[in-house]
Amino acid sequence: MARPLTHIAGYFVLVAVMAFGGTFVAALVVPARAGPSVAWFAKCLIVMCLVVALTWAYLRRAGIGWRRYGVGRHSWRYGLGGLAAGLALAAAWSIPVFLVVPFHWATNETFSGTAFALATGASFGIGIAEEVGYRTYGMDRLLDVSGPLAALLIPTAVFVGVHVAGGVPWLAGLLVVGSSSVMYGCLMLATRSLPFVAAFHIANNLGQDALLRTSAGSLWKPVFHADVAAASQPAIWLGMMLLNLLVASGALAIWRRTPRPEP
Repeated sequence: MARPLTHIAGYFVLVAVMAFGGTFVAALVVPARAGPSVAWFAKCLIVMCLVVALTWAYLRRAGIGWRRYGVGRHSWRYGLGGLAAGLALAAAWSIPVFLVVPFHWATNETFSGTAFALATGASFGIGIAEEVGYRTYGMDRLLDVSGPLAALLIPTAVFVGVHVAGGVPWLAGLLVVGSSSVMYGCLMLATRSLPFVAAFHIANNLGQDALLRTSAGSLWKPVFHADVAAASQPAIWLGMMLLNLLVASGALAIWRRTPRPEP
């Protein structure tokens, strides 16, 4: 049954509040001596639990089951496919980085197994939280009420806003986070599989951690052949955006040829 836009807006407001609320709760329950990696891990798991519980309540009230979003016996197959595709995109993101500022990969001498485990767990937690929160109930109801454009762009606006408020530069938020959100939405339309899209998102984050970022949890580290100047970053972000939109356009083409599920 179609819901009014105010009802849908209220759902997204609660999702956004929980994203920030997780930081507050983690600060209360995690001792400062545990370190930022443990705090981030705890925050991601807390946000995941809050958002999944919220969405479950909305779905139950609407008489909708998780099977509508592809959660069932064969979820693991779609999850494995999403992991492979997300890792492939993360590797592809290294291309615009290399073209703008050439680099090579080297062994990360600061690698820590504990940091890797915490970062991996955090990626799973936040990936599930964000895909449940932005690509299931709210997006589905928007699709019924206002059509595919609103279903893609309204969750994206909230998604970008939360990331920018959390410290992501606004241009990176617009180009990379925004196009990623549109891409995840298109993948959800095409596959109707939360396991696939969540795994894709998780693997993309893990691939970035392994290949393009350097921390104690990174398997490798990029060694740049020149300084990564601020002036070069928009070109990198633009290249990532173009790759995201290429994936999104392919997903939309599949969606247009796929029968629509009943509201």
